[in-house]
Amino acid sequence: MKQFLTILALCTLGITTMQAQKVNETVEIESAGAWYPGKILKAEGDKYFITYEGWSDSFDEWVTVDRLRNFKTAATPAPSSPLTKFNVGDKVEVEYGMVPEPATVIEVGENKYHIKYDNTLFKDKWVTEKEITKL
Repeated sequence: MKQFLTILALCTLGITTMQAQKVNETVEIESAGAWYPGKILKAEGDKYFITYEGWSDSFDEWVTVDRLRNFKTAATPAPSSPLTKFNVGDKVEVEYGMVPEPATVIEVGENKYHIKYDNTLFKDKWVTEKEITKL
């Protein structure tokens, strides 16, 4: 019975891992202790070339499965200290290159904010609190 449960647990783990290994699948990627939405572009063996949603292609990178989790089933834990400095709809200023640009907070995440630049030429992106100034 013990051996059966061990095999069942390993099979379940394998299925969970396989779910986050498909090309073009939307996943969450761990980076510097936070989880970011993204997509798998390529898979080679146990490495995956990913792109972060809303970030420049220059941030695309190869990662291992331990930095991925399935986007649909990922349970996002509550932040240990909630972000209250900025709220959805707040008008803010965020640097684009080295130039401050007006933007709007469109989502509050775990230790980060999803902003939309007022200038439609710039892509939406996730930023940390220290990258934002309130207008």
